[in-house]
Amino acid sequence: MSYFIDTHCHLDLFKNIQTGITAEDSTDIKSITVTNAPSFFTPNKQLFFNAKNIRTALGFHPQLVAQYQHEEKLFEELISQTRYVGEIGLDGSVELKNSFPLQKKIFENILRSVSKSDGKILTIHSRNAVEEVIECLVRNLKRSGCKVILHWYSGSISDLKSAILKNYYFSINHKMTESKKGREIIKYIPKELLLTETDSPFTFSSSVANRLDSLKATVSYLQTEQKAGFDDIKTLLYSNFKTLLS
Repeated sequence: MSYFIDTHCHLDLFKNIQTGITAEDSTDIKSITVTNAPSFFTPNKQLFFNAKNIRTALGFHPQLVAQYQHEEKLFEELISQTRYVGEIGLDGSVELKNSFPLQKKIFENILRSVSKSDGKILTIHSRNAVEEVIECLVRNLKRSGCKVILHWYSGSISDLKSAILKNYYFSINHKMTESKKGREIIKYIPKELLLTETDSPFTFSSSVANRLDSLKATVSYLQTEQKAGFDDIKTLLYSNFKTLLS
């Protein structure tokens, strides 16, 4: 049996998630739910403790580092409690220009902390900062055995090719399939490095209101783009996910 794969979602931000855990866990989806700050990790770990299909990641969102910079030590204390790390990374958007040096400092420190433990899986934010993200990853994860997923990649094709050479994975979502740039990026990603995500609830709309609909839409797009069967694409993605975890 193969499952749908959601390597990047924010289940703690779902309305009424406290009473909706069973429904989310019983769907045909293997999930990594990310957190936005270290202090959110333990409550989320406890929330999803009994879930069979949901893994909880320890995160430090680049857009929130200025607000939560005092939690950097907490991140280091918690890293041993999970194999999954995210959402972390850099955001070079104009409105975050002032926080970028702090973002980079914390990201570098996170990577150094992560590199001390073998086999971590990182889901990474790289909006408007792909080149800097790759430089940080290369510099700090040289011999760590950690695996990288670039979440909702939106950078250049040249940086994409650089990441491919380093065997980084790419998680795509249905919103990417709706834009010209997103479709161009997807076309370049090798099949063996392809994963899916929802980044829910941020990608939800009146037409795509749940994670299953989002993932089905993405798989349907890949089915057409790769001229393959729906189940073949689903099986490919599940196989990639199992390789990621191995």
